Amino acid sequence: MRLPAFLAALIAAAAAPSVLGLSPYALHILSLTATFAIPAIGLDLMLGHAGLVSLGHAGFVGIGAYALGILTVRAGWTFWQALPVAVLLPALAGAAIGALCLRLRTHFFMIVTLAFGLILHAVMNNWEALTGGPAGLPGIPRPEGAAVFGLAMGFRRLADFTSLALGLTVVALAASRLLVRSDFGRLLAAMRQDEVLAAARGVNVTACKVAAFALGSAFAGLGGALKASFLRVAAPASFEMLESINLVLMVIVGGAGKLFGPVLGALLFVALPE
Repeated sequence: MRLPAFLAALIAAAAAPSVLGLSPYALHILSLTATFAIPAIGLDLMLGHAGLVSLGHAGFVGIGAYALGILTVRAGWTFWQALPVAVLLPALAGAAIGALCLRLRTHFFMIVTLAFGLILHAVMNNWEALTGGPAGLPGIPRPEGAAVFGLAMGFRRLADFTSLALGLTVVALAASRLLVRSDFGRLLAAMRQDEVLAAARGVNVTACKVAAFALGSAFAGLGGALKASFLRVAAPASFEMLESINLVLMVIVGGAGKLFGPVLGALLFVALPE
């Protein structure tokens, strides 16, 4: 029943904006919630299941956003051509940074991730030739139409984009669920409970940490690409240190290690201020 349940959830999420007849304001809130929920799902994989507290997660969200923006605005790629790069690039950056700082523990690791987040934000803010500097990179297009199960679908309208955003959130939740329930997820759980004992039992702790960091960063890139396409701009202010703190709080408030915890936390942090 797992595949039918996933397909039912995916269809329900995609159809909800049109079937419920939600107002543009409600659609805006749901789309914005999805752009925060997907990176939070990736951070929960690191924090809730691997015990890795990253304070620079928004930097990887920014890498995904700028990768999509640069490829679509300046290179002329379509959204769907640029999306895999916007996911893969943060994953590679996460693996590289993880290999450098994951040998550290507790608050030392947190400080290093915070430093990397600040460095990434500084690069986005000052490398004007590539990122547009403080003004950001405007003109990022919404996704083009695509054929889904033989049906032509467009995502230019707000309701259609909200369907896409909610659908990608369901896909991210399903991917996270599969990872947590796999052998890899059980290795992460063992490592979180007792890293020394896990290493003594043959678990390659460093490799597991790097993999978790890379996967969490890939989710962040997906959320960043979706956010840039939704807002039509990638700007450094969206990926500063405060955004990283907000993502950590979303995971903790929603329930770290819980399937729907990041989504609940994102909904609370986006909807309540409104």
